Amino acid sequence: MVSSALFILLVFPFLGAILAYASGKKDSKYPFWVAEIIGGLFFLASIILYFSYDGKPIDISYTWISYGDLELPFGIYIDHLSITMLLIATGLGWVDIHFAHDYMGEEPDQGRYYSKVLFFIGGMILLVTTKDLIGAFVGWEFMGLASYALISFWYYKPAAASAGMQAFLYTRFGDIFILAAIALLMYYTGTLNLVELNEIATNGQIDKTAGFVIALFIFMGAIGKSGQFPLYPWLMNAMEGPTTVSALIHGATMVNSGIYIVARMFDFFEYTGALVVVANVAALSAFIGASSALVQKEIKKILAYSTMSHLSIAFVGLGVGSLAAGMLHLVNHAIFKALLFLSAGAVIYIAHHVKDAWKLGGLIKTAPFVALFMAVGSLSLAGVPPFSGFFSKEMVIGSVIAHGSPFVKVFATIAALLSIAYITRLWLLIFVGETRNQELEGHMHSPSNFWMRAPLGVLAFITLAISIWQTDIVHYILDGKEEVEPHIAGLTVLMLSGMAVIFAIVVATYVKGLGLLEKMSNHPFMKIIHQVLFNGYYVERMITWISQNIVVESIAKSARWVDTNVIDWLVNATVPASKGVHKSFKIGHTGQIGSYMGQYVIGVAIMVVMILVMTKGL
Repeated sequence: MVSSALFILLVFPFLGAILAYASGKKDSKYPFWVAEIIGGLFFLASIILYFSYDGKPIDISYTWISYGDLELPFGIYIDHLSITMLLIATGLGWVDIHFAHDYMGEEPDQGRYYSKVLFFIGGMILLVTTKDLIGAFVGWEFMGLASYALISFWYYKPAAASAGMQAFLYTRFGDIFILAAIALLMYYTGTLNLVELNEIATNGQIDKTAGFVIALFIFMGAIGKSGQFPLYPWLMNAMEGPTTVSALIHGATMVNSGIYIVARMFDFFEYTGALVVVANVAALSAFIGASSALVQKEIKKILAYSTMSHLSIAFVGLGVGSLAAGMLHLVNHAIFKALLFLSAGAVIYIAHHVKDAWKLGGLIKTAPFVALFMAVGSLSLAGVPPFSGFFSKEMVIGSVIAHGSPFVKVFATIAALLSIAYITRLWLLIFVGETRNQELEGHMHSPSNFWMRAPLGVLAFITLAISIWQTDIVHYILDGKEEVEPHIAGLTVLMLSGMAVIFAIVVATYVKGLGLLEKMSNHPFMKIIHQVLFNGYYVERMITWISQNIVVESIAKSARWVDTNVIDWLVNATVPASKGVHKSFKIGHTGQIGSYMGQYVIGVAIMVVMILVMTKGL
């Protein structure tokens, strides 16, 4: 059973991708059913691994490439952490495929879409099941390629094509550091086995300075994949892709990969002292994401900045030394964020692809079930008990208060509290009041019960029900490792009080009238703040300016000048140089024996002199 489950997980995604693409050439309905069936098999295989796991990791070793003394391993390693990630990737992936039946039903190129989705899920499966950094990097790159292809699925739209390319370039920049880390690990440790690397660190068998640099390089890759500061702009622009793609990226697969790789190498990061950097970068990223989400207009961009913020909160948990807090928040976030994105997809579907929340309103009358399900996801994101987000967020903040620096405490806590402001604002704008777009009034329709409402209902139920098993999830993820959970007196009351105050302010502002917000935003000082937050602190513009003015205008043009005026000149100069040598030697070819004998004597004399000089020098 276990071997069959592994075979399905590791082989079927790529076979399924080929089959889905090929079947789309005959009938546009076939690719969906290929993806639906194979996606269900993925989840079934993950469940089999979950129930078959006896506490002993599944450890399978292969050699991918062998050349002399060089061996590149490609092994499989399944433990509690891997199974947790598999259940998330395959379960949410299957729900996403099911939801796409209606959402992507009018797309003519079904084969291309579902082929990329299966390939994407396969990349995540490979990443979380491999035991070597080489295999993890292959899965890492598969997801990068698939994300580019899915974000730019509507490639005929300039914005989508540009967003896909941006995601590819931003994440590739981080991946360069992963390659550098692989090279350094081979040099300093001679192994890329993730389990062995943790043991090497635990036993102090690697220089701390070298280990610190390696850990930072790996974290740079995680920054790119998980949308942390400063490589987060791609995460927002990725919203140009289909909403089902956004749910996959932000809930089930890609953005979780950065957190997973840090969690998998947690002992290595802890020994080298790199967790301090993780905590500080993540705390800043959490604040940037939460504050920027407050002023966005598009539904998906609000959720995208929210993803950045909540992934950062999970990173903060890891950074302050709590593997349990970080991973628990990752699990909870994956579920309620998939619920929120698919709910947003249902809203966009109902509103004929209107994405601006300010142009909606009153949808609770048209789609009460969607409003209810999105409310469940919103309450979990905000951290309201008894929803799952409350428990993991409180655990992270408790760990921060117990072990974090003042910088991390302030920014992480503010970000956690701001969650209730931007998600309450979003829900009210969409569902409460009257429709603010007269063109939509009377033309909106409810989504189908089976294809769209059912996945939302399942995710909403899990979001609420999983709260019961938060402690069990922590123990399962830790896999027998002891970790002291900080208990901060009054923390729950403090967090709930803060959330209540913020919630009251948001609701009061909405009840007072949306015109009040417009008046506030028209104030010169508030207008500046609004623009800074709306543009994500202008980080994208800074990166673009640096890329154009330093990389392209300076470095690239300098390299081109050297290539044209130095390299090309040297290459082109070989022709006249060869002709000159030819003419020089041609002078001695007179056809006279006496001339040749004279040259021979001169040559022998030169050689004798050189030998005497060299002998004397020795």
